[in-house]
Amino acid sequence: MLWVALTMELQKLHVINNLTGGMGTAILSVFHPFGENGIGNEHTNEFIESSRGCGLPRAIELGGGRGTNANALLDYLKANHRDMYEKLDSYTIFDTSPTLHELQRDVLIKNSLGEYGTHADKIKLRNVDLMDIAEGLSPFLSPSSKPTAVIALEMLDNLPHDKVARCIQSNEILQAEIKDTNLTLSSHQPLSSEIFCPLSDKLLKDIFAIAAGVYEPKLSLGSRWVPSVALGVIMKLYECRPNTSLAFADFDWLPPPESHEPALAETIIGDPLVTDMNGKDYACYLSPPQDALCDILFPTDFQRLEAFVKQIHANTATGDSFLVSTMKQHTFLLKHGKKEIEQTKSWLTGYSPLIDDFGNCSVLEVAPRPIKSSSQ
Repeated sequence: MLWVALTMELQKLHVINNLTGGMGTAILSVFHPFGENGIGNEHTNEFIESSRGCGLPRAIELGGGRGTNANALLDYLKANHRDMYEKLDSYTIFDTSPTLHELQRDVLIKNSLGEYGTHADKIKLRNVDLMDIAEGLSPFLSPSSKPTAVIALEMLDNLPHDKVARCIQSNEILQAEIKDTNLTLSSHQPLSSEIFCPLSDKLLKDIFAIAAGVYEPKLSLGSRWVPSVALGVIMKLYECRPNTSLAFADFDWLPPPESHEPALAETIIGDPLVTDMNGKDYACYLSPPQDALCDILFPTDFQRLEAFVKQIHANTATGDSFLVSTMKQHTFLLKHGKKEIEQTKSWLTGYSPLIDDFGNCSVLEVAPRPIKSSSQ
């Protein structure tokens, strides 16, 4: 199936990119041809059969980086599944960053020398804030029943989250807000504080209405982080394209910050790791100076994410046609890439970077149920 080839290929590139600290295409030559090979040959005809009457299939990548993953993946499809490649209507990248959007254009469509990309006729680029999509402020996808494969690698950890709690007196859900104070730290840095107010955010209300109990805070467990923008994008996705397969890969755990400063907000499970451009960790998201540029990375609770997507599927006509599951990254790769794992194993130790590194990564997979043959 298209989703198998796409998800497997990008997941391998994701692992390779992590191993090199984000070097991207430079490492592909080191692992050639493993960085470009995929899985799913036996599913290709099955996918084509399932696509008949639904129009040509489409692929979407949320957060496309520099475009090198898309390029390598389409190279693979063209070389190994030419019929699938020809039937692919489009490969669309949605990215919030204007800088990355321009890099993707240079790599995939037309560079500064006027040279066109190998797959320029397949590529579509959208520079749009995913928060605007989640909140319905920007258009996303046109409604369609066409088969669509959606991939996101290390996108969930970068998207905005909301912090919620439950009021002890009224049992109402509260949302965290950041307020400036008149206080300063010893460094004369202005001090902000976290306060909880009655729930008013429409996106959060929609999330709780769709899947009551999945992300709602409980009194006994204190406050909780909600990946609100990611959930909003998923909701919009299934409103537009109910016949969609997903593969979202990201960190399910992150180490605590290397900081001895006191946290300025309550410490809870799922707190983000906040690091500035000089590699300094901060105790919590309120700690950095207001003008500091920081990476803010959230771990993903994949069990809750799976439960949320299952609830969305339960509310759609195509829900019974898909399987929703979560697995560790190495399990995903063992499931879809045994050949590649064997080819990357050390003959001496049996070590393979595809499965033996990054044990804190998981994959949410939404895949079509296997098609039963007429003889069954």
